[in-house]
Amino acid sequence: MRIAMVVAEASGDNIAANLICTMKAQNPDVEVSGICGPSMIQQGARAIYKLDDIASLGVEGLFSRLHKILKIRRDYVNSLLENPPDVFVGIDAPDFNLKIEERLRKAGIPTLQYVAPTVWAWRGYRIHKLKRAVSQLLTIYPFEGELIERTGIPYKYIGHPLADQIAVRSTTNYREKYGLNEDDWVVALLPGSRTNEVKRLAAIFLQTATELLKTKPNLKFIAPFTSESTHTTFENIRCGMNIDLPVQVVVNDSLGVIEASDIVIAASGTAALESALCGKPVVVSYRVSLMTYWMVRVLSKTRHYSMLNHFDGGPTIPEFMQNQCTVENISRETLKLMSDTGYRNHILEKFNSIAQQLKCNANQLAAQEIFRLAGQ
Repeated sequence: MRIAMVVAEASGDNIAANLICTMKAQNPDVEVSGICGPSMIQQGARAIYKLDDIASLGVEGLFSRLHKILKIRRDYVNSLLENPPDVFVGIDAPDFNLKIEERLRKAGIPTLQYVAPTVWAWRGYRIHKLKRAVSQLLTIYPFEGELIERTGIPYKYIGHPLADQIAVRSTTNYREKYGLNEDDWVVALLPGSRTNEVKRLAAIFLQTATELLKTKPNLKFIAPFTSESTHTTFENIRCGMNIDLPVQVVVNDSLGVIEASDIVIAASGTAALESALCGKPVVVSYRVSLMTYWMVRVLSKTRHYSMLNHFDGGPTIPEFMQNQCTVENISRETLKLMSDTGYRNHILEKFNSIAQQLKCNANQLAAQEIFRLAGQ
């Protein structure tokens, strides 16, 4: 069985790698190729192009690299039309994948989109392209189905693969790994997985850490990064600020760092969900370019940004976006999580409910759908 697969971000690479592992356990003859990240390649996928070739898919990154990205997509689609796979699987990245899926499906190639575009939250017009593009849609959040069901798009809720992958583990073990004491108060700083995110958030997070030390002088800080480039960007910003703030830096172990922490200060995105699944209170903050911000304001249909705040029962975690993303707001909420046990436990109870809703054995269900589309 030949599966074509595309990822465009590190989080998608992780999902795809675990999916490949699950498929090969059921059918060792599965061959996967496409636009691959390093985790996919470790699982035996053949990279026609690499994740780094198209990774800048934010609005700013897209504009600066548009010509190269479009050429890669065009050439890749042509290669699939010349030598059709049994199934095409797009992992997240709808702005990149839906165009591929639309052309392939028109040519009779089954297409599966793993992770739905957030048409329920913003840019709802994409629902029409989604209907043309996919043979099967896999949704990972329980509140996504209502709108999709009304359109008649074939879909299946499979839960979130991270919820199956992450089990609450011993904080003590991870603290030992990073030389932290069991009774330390540890704050994890996660300013993002993209360079642009780190550039916008690192200074704010570092200033917040400095402010927190005025109230809690024994706090320990640890910051994980997904790549050497984001790590270097962070270090350059820290050096340029000329502040005496010891922050332990870790590369390629975000989950371990979250597990070792008491509280997480994170950019909006996957890190917030990982924190919730690890049972760690999180304060979400985010800043984008003015152009991106106004695009979201105009096209958004929801008041909340973090996915955790869309589960039943209303807002779950504090989130501070754009002008609200300030040292004062973040430090105030972080100190509240440290001092108010009732508030902290209320959030952790919500996190447990979210985890239970998301644990559905996602990759097993995804593999079944892929095999079905391939006629096996």
